[in-house]
Amino acid sequence: MVIIEVLRCERCGAPLETTPEDVIVVCPYCGYPNSYDRIFTEKNVFFVESLPKKEILRLFWERVRRDRDYLGLRGKIEVAKVEGFYVPLWFGRVKGSGYVRYVDKIKEGNKTKRVVRYRNFEEKSVVCIPARRSVYDVTVEELARKMGRRIYIASGEMSHVLSRIMEPRPISELTPEKWEELELDFLNTDFGKEQAKAALLDRSSDRAKEIHVPTDKEMKAFWFNGEVEDFALVFYPLWKVYYDIEGGTYFVAYDGHEGKEVLALEPVRVWRKVAYALTALFGVSIAALFSTPYGNVEYWDFALHARQGAVFTLIIPGLLAYFGFELAKGYGRKMARDVRVER
Repeated sequence: MVIIEVLRCERCGAPLETTPEDVIVVCPYCGYPNSYDRIFTEKNVFFVESLPKKEILRLFWERVRRDRDYLGLRGKIEVAKVEGFYVPLWFGRVKGSGYVRYVDKIKEGNKTKRVVRYRNFEEKSVVCIPARRSVYDVTVEELARKMGRRIYIASGEMSHVLSRIMEPRPISELTPEKWEELELDFLNTDFGKEQAKAALLDRSSDRAKEIHVPTDKEMKAFWFNGEVEDFALVFYPLWKVYYDIEGGTYFVAYDGHEGKEVLALEPVRVWRKVAYALTALFGVSIAALFSTPYGNVEYWDFALHARQGAVFTLIIPGLLAYFGFELAKGYGRKMARDVRVER
């Protein structure tokens, strides 16, 4: 006779669907986060206290009051919805090493020499990734990105590392009674510990590339190998304030613990579109001005007979023309949009 043990919610007693990789299982009926992997949960799963809803609304109206984009519109703004939830984030302390090979250009007289350089590096950092992949949310991605950039010291236990940027509390303290006092829902995780380790290594590799690969050089090769020394799952509060204005719906997302703005989707005002248009026209003018010499025969004759600086004579106008083109393209796209993202 086979006896199958069904895991039930600690709060409402409803049956829970689990997989071997699950750490925390959020009850689909009442929303309570249940510990599944109790050994890992005891020391590696945390939650962070959130600001109350009324404080988030106060911050929103304070932003409306001081933001010049809302001049003349403040009386037309109506809050449509305020929602808050606990976002699951994986934090990992990663130690690794690697190398980068890139091309360095050295000027010798009128010639440019290409030199391939090789650099070894060691990396020890704390990285952060969202623990949800099935539904992409730009605000969650932005929150994880900002969290990862706020941790500089990667030593000690994860609870001590996290305490430098937040006030983590063990999830074991979140009793059903305590949970009922919270205003936010918990979002379930999409993947477990092993997948989290692989994703943390990928993020650490990307971060090492940002730090150690020169942005102005041609990269030939990059290699990184590391290991996750310690990691933790943190349920972090995130609030969104949705508001209606002139027929459109926009939102502002807030860090629920500190009250800082994470990301905002705002309407583009007419005066801003005019500024974008003028900047785009300025870029077109620069591109036209500095691309004109390339169609002039006398310019080419001058460049060919120049003894010194011939290379610069040919390259500099092209670079300035390219700068003008990119300026016009970037601000032309902004001008065509009715919304803008503010990070």
